[in-house]
Amino acid sequence: MAQRRMLSFDALLRLEWVSRRLLGQSLSLAAWDRMTFNDKLAYRRLRVRDPAYQIFCDKLRMRDYVAERLGAENLPQLLAVGERASEFRARKGPYVLKANHGSGMVTFVTEAQVLSEDQLREAESWLATDYAWGQLEWGYQGARRLLLAEELLRGQDGSTPPPDFKLFTFDGQVVMIEVHTGRFTDHRVMMRRPDWTLIEARWVYRLPDRTDWPRPPNLDRMLDFASHLGRGIDFLRVDLYELGDRVVVGELTTCPAAGDDKFDPQTLDASLGRMWRRRPRQLRSPGVGAVTGSGGSSRLSARPSAATPGRPAGSRSRPRPGPAAR
Repeated sequence: MAQRRMLSFDALLRLEWVSRRLLGQSLSLAAWDRMTFNDKLAYRRLRVRDPAYQIFCDKLRMRDYVAERLGAENLPQLLAVGERASEFRARKGPYVLKANHGSGMVTFVTEAQVLSEDQLREAESWLATDYAWGQLEWGYQGARRLLLAEELLRGQDGSTPPPDFKLFTFDGQVVMIEVHTGRFTDHRVMMRRPDWTLIEARWVYRLPDRTDWPRPPNLDRMLDFASHLGRGIDFLRVDLYELGDRVVVGELTTCPAAGDDKFDPQTLDASLGRMWRRRPRQLRSPGVGAVTGSGGSSRLSARPSAATPGRPAGSRSRPRPGPAAR
């Protein structure tokens, strides 16, 4: 039975926006130049409806977006798509199972193993999760509730998952790189500039024991990928994996931590806010506020594509491949 809610999604967005304003948070285009990075993320989440968000929040549509711009070889191999967890019961690893319609819903299946009953029940519970309501992210309202089996990526040292490079872009300009390690064991994060110098700051998690990492061999390629994917979009975080001979796009993120990231020192929040110069294009929408269309697309090569941020080519209600168990 569907859960009954006392307030509509739009009413909750409005309530949170008013509450934040009453608590003194600047959430107005008139104050755009004074707003921090988190202020701008919160404003965009609560007041902006860009059709591109619904592409980035649906993993299969995001894959189409990346494939059209960079090529499908720069994505993890898609092994299967299913509507029920039971479709994956007989499928042997290695692979990673994830939900199409949210973040953090992921489980790993190692060599020659199958999903346990607990893992199957957990995956089935993902399909009942309306992720849009969790942190009031409108983009997830259009995401299809499906399960995906993807290639299990390994780092050059055999680690799973490998280090995750999250590149912050403003209109295609990379300004910061978060490097995540041990995400499902001992999660550590460090932040670096595009020239690979260390930013003396922390975000939620502890720093790695060593921060004197050598410059990744594929850093220029990662910067190029992020620039092309983020161009024409006021802010986009491009999540990449470097696998030696490959750079792979994991996700495209519009609203990290729903705009509640805690930086130490807080001056980094203000500094990132100043770098975010492009404002949303104002269009009035009754009961919601501003909406915007990011527009624009760019490609690394001259692949033919009629896709736009609002209509990715090749999108469909039940993408292939399948079936889930092979």
